[in-house]
Amino acid sequence: MNGFCLFEAGKEKDLIKDNTRIVQIDGREIVTVDEFIHDIAGQLDFPDYYSSSLDSLEELLNDLSWLKESGFAIIVRNYSFFLCEEKNLARKANLLALLNDVAEQWDNVPNYPGEEDFRNKAVFNIYVEKGSAAVSELEKLKINYSEAK
Repeated sequence: MNGFCLFEAGKEKDLIKDNTRIVQIDGREIVTVDEFIHDIAGQLDFPDYYSSSLDSLEELLNDLSWLKESGFAIIVRNYSFFLCEEKNLARKANLLALLNDVAEQWDNVPNYPGEEDFRNKAVFNIYVEKGSAAVSELEKLKINYSEAK
């Protein structure tokens, strides 16, 4: 099942399967939504037409056809600092919900008739370093998560 997964620090390498494109996010360095959008665009080699908005981010995360990998993982370390300087708290909540939605959409291909002609079901997970801030925020936003074993 795709979505959010909490992991113990230092054990994230055990979670990732072969042929997975990994996005590394350090919460100490990515403290606003705009920084996240810019960083992920670079790590996933977004096409030139990318517009640096949440709508464009969602569109491209639901495509990723230019990448050769068949699975995708976003690893967030130091979550207690992640997006801590974002002044618009609703925007942070919207980003987390967007990531959750994208994971569900990849898990449920086809989401509409004909989608399977250009996109296959894929693994798309958001791994978050376990901590009280992560648990509290995901529960507050009613985002389901699992715990890595």
